[in-house]
Amino acid sequence: MSRRSIILRLLLSASIFLLSTAAKAHTFMVPYTLPVPFWLYLYGCAATVAVTFSAVTYFAGAPTLRPTHRRIDLCVSGRLAAITARYGLRILRAGAVGCLALTVLAGLIGTASPLANINMTLFWIVFLLGFTYLTALIGNLYDFINPWKVITGWAEAGGLNLSTARFTYPEWLGYYPAFLFYIALIWIELFLLPKPLTLSLVLLSYSLLTFSGAWLFGSKAWFGRAELFSVLFGVISTLAPVKYAPGSDGRTWRVRFRWPFAGALEEKPEHISLVLFVLFMLSSTTYDGLHDTVFWVGLFWKNLMALLHPLWGSDMAKAQTMLMTWYLVYQRAGLVLSPFLYFSVYIIMIAAAKFMTKTTASVRELALQFAFSIIPIALVYNVTHYYTLLLAQGRILPYLATDPLGFGWNLLGIKPDFTEAPPLDMGMIWHTEVALILLGHIVSICLAHATALHVFSSRRQSVISQVPMLCLMIGYTMIGLWVLSLPLALH
Repeated sequence: MSRRSIILRLLLSASIFLLSTAAKAHTFMVPYTLPVPFWLYLYGCAATVAVTFSAVTYFAGAPTLRPTHRRIDLCVSGRLAAITARYGLRILRAGAVGCLALTVLAGLIGTASPLANINMTLFWIVFLLGFTYLTALIGNLYDFINPWKVITGWAEAGGLNLSTARFTYPEWLGYYPAFLFYIALIWIELFLLPKPLTLSLVLLSYSLLTFSGAWLFGSKAWFGRAELFSVLFGVISTLAPVKYAPGSDGRTWRVRFRWPFAGALEEKPEHISLVLFVLFMLSSTTYDGLHDTVFWVGLFWKNLMALLHPLWGSDMAKAQTMLMTWYLVYQRAGLVLSPFLYFSVYIIMIAAAKFMTKTTASVRELALQFAFSIIPIALVYNVTHYYTLLLAQGRILPYLATDPLGFGWNLLGIKPDFTEAPPLDMGMIWHTEVALILLGHIVSICLAHATALHVFSSRRQSVISQVPMLCLMIGYTMIGLWVLSLPLALH
C-alpha cells in the first residue's frame, strides 16, 4: 500500500495505542494478494478510460449539461429566521476561531507527545482531510468561517483598517503565494518531526504572515489569492453541488444547487499560477505515496552505491554517511520539482492539442480552460490515500477531546473503550481505491470533453483535442494505481 507521512502514521499509531492491543489490525502495510495479476488492473482501468472517451465523443453532438439552477434564500423572511441565520453563522465563526486557538494553545502548553495532543489530529485530520471532503459535498463553507478572515473582520470592527490596500496586489503575483504556502505545508507534513509545538509555531507564523498580507494588500486581495486554505477550498468547492452567492440586497445569501462537478465547467483559473496549484494538489499526493517506497528509495541508493562503490569499497557505514545528505536533498527535491514535472507534461499535452486542432487559441489560454478538469483526479487521489486514516482516527477523537492537552483529564466523562477494533479488509480497501481512481478519471474526461465543446468551434476539433488529454488521463490512472501497489521501504 502507499506511503503515509510520518505525521499521519503516528496519529494512526495513537488510535492503535488508545483503542486496541492488536496493532496489526490497523496497519496499512498488511500484505494483500491481488485476486488477479496487477497488470490486468492497469489494462482494465486504462481500457475503461478509453471506452469512456469513445462514448463521450460519440455523443459529442448532444447539448452539454449546463442546467438552470434553482435558487433559494438562506435568510428567509421573518425576524426569527433572520436572527437564527445570523447567530448560527456567528456560532460557526466563533467555533472556527476556537478550533484554531485550541490547536495553537494545545501545542504550546500541552503534552509534547503527538499521540496524546489534540492539535495534531485537529489540524491534520479533522481540518486538512475532513474539511476538504466536506467542502466537495457542501460547497465553500470555509469562505464564511475562515478563522483568519474572521479575526481580520473583528480587527476591522475594532477600528483597524485592513480592507484598504497600502500597496496594489501585483497581477503577475497571481496565486504564487498560496502555491508556495502549499509546498511548505506538504514539506512540513513529510519531512519535519511531528511535534505539537512545531505545528503551533508554524500556525502562529502563518497567522502573522496572513494578517501582514491583509494589511499590506487589503483583505480581499490577500484572502482571494494568497491565503492557502481559501484557495485550496475554493478549488475543491468547484466539484460541489452547492454554491453560495450574495443576494441582490448585499445582506442575504443565496444557495445555488447545481449538478455535481458543474463548477469545474462554470469557472476557470485566470492566472497560470492557479494551474500550477491544481497540479500540485495532484503531484503532492502522488509523491507522498511514492517517496518512501522500495522503488523511490532504491532509485537513489542502488544506483549511487553501485556508481560510487570505488570510493568506499566494503565500508557501508562510510557510504551511508557520505550519501545521507544527498539523500535528504533527493527526497526534498522530489517534492519541490513534482508540480513542475506535472506542469511540463500537462503543457506538452495542451500544445499537442493545439497543434492537432490548428486552433488560434494560445497554449496558455487552453491550459487555463482545461485546468479544472483535473480537480476530480486530485481529489480522488487524496481520498484513496487517506480515507481509511480519517475513519480510523475519527474513532479516537472523543478521547482526545476529553483530554485535549494530554494532561490526563476527562472533561467529557468518557469511558475509554479498549475493545479491539475490527481488522481492515484489505481487499475492500484496494478495490475501493481502484474504483475511486477510475471514477475520478472518468469524471475528468467528461469535464475535459464538455470544456472542449465549449472552447472549439467544431465537433471534429473538440474530439481531436481530447486525444492528448486521453493519453494524459490514462497515464495518470496507471501511475496512481502503480503507486498504490508499491511496497514501503524498511527504515
